[in-house]
Amino acid sequence: MFKRLLAAFRTRTTAAAPAPAIDDVITACDEHGRQVVMAREEWRDKVLHPQLKQHWDTADALYGTILTALSDGFAPELLTAAARLVEIDGLPERSHVTHGIVLLESGRHDEAEAVLQAGIRTCGETAALLTNLAKVKHDREDSAGASDLLRRAIRLDPNFEHGLNGWLAVERARAGEAGFLQALQEACALPRSWRARLLLARHHLAAGDLPAAREQYTAVLAEEDVDGSALMTLAADLGQYGHTGLIVTLVGPIYDPTRHGPQAAFHLLRACLETERVAEGEALLGRLRAVSAPPFTRHLDEFQRAFDRLHRTVVHA
Repeated sequence: MFKRLLAAFRTRTTAAAPAPAIDDVITACDEHGRQVVMAREEWRDKVLHPQLKQHWDTADALYGTILTALSDGFAPELLTAAARLVEIDGLPERSHVTHGIVLLESGRHDEAEAVLQAGIRTCGETAALLTNLAKVKHDREDSAGASDLLRRAIRLDPNFEHGLNGWLAVERARAGEAGFLQALQEACALPRSWRARLLLARHHLAAGDLPAAREQYTAVLAEEDVDGSALMTLAADLGQYGHTGLIVTLVGPIYDPTRHGPQAAFHLLRACLETERVAEGEALLGRLRAVSAPPFTRHLDEFQRAFDRLHRTVVHA
């Protein structure tokens, strides 16, 4: 829920990097799906402000509007709307995180801290609230305070992506590669931790140590309920480092179309093509067709044509 909202942790340098330029135009789609381009000021006045007014009493719609406008760099325009979201939202963690980030992005760190602390008093400590509170500490150049909050966040949810990535980034900045690896190993040891194991496996792949990477993959895949994004990441990393055959070996027996989503399936199908495992690939296509909606089947048709070509090539050979 909070992934697009969470601000990234950046390694500080002696000279502050210039803020990224904000485009002078906004590209969006109209009600007919056509792409339109508007000047930022025009979009703010003719689209954003009317949308905020329209959704003022509807929490989900207001949240979505704030989320989109945040990604376009309109945080200062959202201060009142984010405060309103806290008043009407039945999901207090979501609303306090949103309000806190709007304040952070607007440079109002004291107010952001107060809002996030209020969220903790309402909901208790959560990974999202602690991660954004750590961002306040980080922006104040309190790396020890940020690290402590991020460690607490990943102990609550070791697979919370921004909490984990933030902690690793802070530890790398504080203690170099050794600090990064020590934090990564600590995260791997937490119960139900799979995201850190995949990062450690990626580290081993980059170092050319496939057996060590495979050990981490085996631990992840042994969990009773493997996350679909875990399979996608595992497959993508193996493919990137040239171990395509292992994608079929490791992901194939685990993948379930009803649970793991299409992205892992695409990696698996491509691996079947690259390793010329036609029977396994076509069997997976059959399982996917049984549960896929029409928009998705067009991608399956493309894979089927590729397998047909491969099959003819094998037969003629």
